[in-house]
Amino acid sequence: GEVTITIPEGYTIAQIGDVVTTQLTISQADWDWLTGMDSTFEAHDIMRLAEKPEHVDLEGYLFPDTYRFFADASVEDVVGRLLDEMETVLLEVDTSDWPDELETYHDVLTLASILEREVQDSDDMAMVADIFLKRLAIGMPLQADSTVNYVTGGDSPAISLDDRDIDSLYNTYRYAGLPPGPISNPGREAISAVLNATSNDYYYFLTTPEGEVIYAVTHDQHVQNKALYLR
Repeated sequence: GEVTITIPEGYTIAQIGDVVTTQLTISQADWDWLTGMDSTFEAHDIMRLAEKPEHVDLEGYLFPDTYRFFADASVEDVVGRLLDEMETVLLEVDTSDWPDELETYHDVLTLASILEREVQDSDDMAMVADIFLKRLAIGMPLQADSTVNYVTGGDSPAISLDDRDIDSLYNTYRYAGLPPGPISNPGREAISAVLNATSNDYYYFLTTPEGEVIYAVTHDQHVQNKALYLR
């Protein structure tokens, strides 16, 4: 028989693993090994995968979508299919306006993965992508809470000051530039937003508890917005 598996956008490798190992006869150990940084997975000649640094795992490279697998599908079948699908999407997206701040598809997936965990709406994704690209251009830290949550395993909309001090290259409060790799597996909209960002004057944003994104040009405005919306 066949099994239908749905992987939401922005899921991490660990979360996808939970879905896959629950619904198919695939062990957690096999999943961890094949998606880990020591993975020798080369069953597919994936062009975009060639740009992935060796010291990071497959986080960000597994395309979130709904898939059908045979019930006895192997871990290689599943990982290969998800990688193939990501390759297809990267070949389809419009790269004619490729941002100067990003060098490789690895960079694109990394930024898209942060967008995926920061904002929900595709219009906001394209706005926030521009904010992050501007920050990268001037060496200003991205200060994305989602990257800190990735380190702590938390899911807090407002991280603590202690968390902001965590010494990890994934902590974009502490280190400027992109983290070493993606923090989730981004969908088509987030990838598209990075490659076709909406130009704007903002440098700051926050998301209200209701999910509305509020933008600011200056830090002072941002502080005011925080007082207004995040009480």
